[in-house]
Amino acid sequence: MDLTASNPEMSVGVRILDFDHREMTEALYEIQRAVTADADPRRTGSLLRKLAEFSLTHFALEEGMMAATRFPGLARHRLEHHHIIGKMKTLVSRHQRSGLTLDHNSLRLVAELHAAHVEQDDLRYGLWLNATGKR
Repeated sequence: MDLTASNPEMSVGVRILDFDHREMTEALYEIQRAVTADADPRRTGSLLRKLAEFSLTHFALEEGMMAATRFPGLARHRLEHHHIIGKMKTLVSRHQRSGLTLDHNSLRLVAELHAAHVEQDDLRYGLWLNATGKR
């Protein structure tokens, strides 16, 4: 997946989530620019950790909103969050411990996880939330 082809305006119809998704996409673009410029691995590692931390905060926000609105898909959505965070933690850990170079392939994995989650799981919540009028 080429990040330049992804849609930074991926919208799920929930303003605060859409804002976070754009922030995450921008973080991915920043990592891509660093990888393309062959930046210092400490820089790309720092950016990756920042994205992972932001993802944790964002996922907590989503899950809180889902609990507050009694979203019936919360348990499944929470599992998806754990799956994504697990993959990101593994990537960050390998980068830190074994000097794994962050390249376009590893970046593609993170970008695909992000896009698929927003376009499928988060969109499902946005549609449900807007349809039920619980906003």
